Amino acid sequence: MLAAWLVAAVAAFPPSGTYNYDAALNGSPVGRWSVAVKSGQNGSEVDETSTATLAGLALSAQAALVLDVNLAPASYAGHYRTPGQSPNVSVSLTPQSATVAGAFNAQPQQVALQNETRHFVVIEPGLLAGLFVLPAQLAAWKEQSVTWITPTTAQVHVLEVAVASPPPRPNAVPAGDNVLSIAQPIAVTIWYDPSTLVPDEIEVPSQAAVLTRVR
Repeated sequence: MLAAWLVAAVAAFPPSGTYNYDAALNGSPVGRWSVAVKSGQNGSEVDETSTATLAGLALSAQAALVLDVNLAPASYAGHYRTPGQSPNVSVSLTPQSATVAGAFNAQPQQVALQNETRHFVVIEPGLLAGLFVLPAQLAAWKEQSVTWITPTTAQVHVLEVAVASPPPRPNAVPAGDNVLSIAQPIAVTIWYDPSTLVPDEIEVPSQAAVLTRVR
């Protein structure tokens, strides 16, 4: 009985393994993103690697997002490479506050939960790890708004789920996928497998950017 309760208490999360995504901008391929999911008794870790070529410039990133058993972020470490720059960023979190260091912040910045939200999410625009785990997080917490932390700038925003009708299903998205539409702070659409909570396609319309899972 106790074992069954412990299993039920652990939030559902994508299975351990590596998930690869092709990236396109304005319909043209620009690179590949991948995440490796590692699950354990104390939580999960998502390790991201991405490479891209934009306007002839080579970009790459590595990141590690650590979550507790309730899928709340505990830490984030990012190592990014652009022509002439190699910034590092880090975020350490408690349930009520977070400390963001590196990149555009000369000193560590303290940030707090926003507007009566109860959870943080850590999402670096242009990268995958934070968006990959978002369907599982919001399903576990049963919440429509959370505090979004951007590591490079230490900015916080209220992430709000869209309540309008979902967008048309892209041809490449499986018929059984669910959709998560984010309205604020930026429109994002995540199509994901409801049985595994693994995203199959992530769209950012304002940037004409699409990540499509490679099976």
